[in-house]
Amino acid sequence: MADNFLETHREEYEKRKANWLRKKKHLPKLKSNIKKPEDESL
Repeated sequence: MADNFLETHREEYEKRKANWLRKKKHLPKLKSNIKKPEDESL
C-alpha cells in the first residue's frame, strides 16, 4: 500500500464527519406527539 494511506483516509473521514455533523445541527428536532396514558399501569 501507498505511504500515508491510513492518514489520508482518516482526513477524508474527518471532513465527511464534520460536514455530516454540521448538517445534522441545522435539522429541526422532531417532537414526539405520543402522549402517555394517565394510568401507567396499562
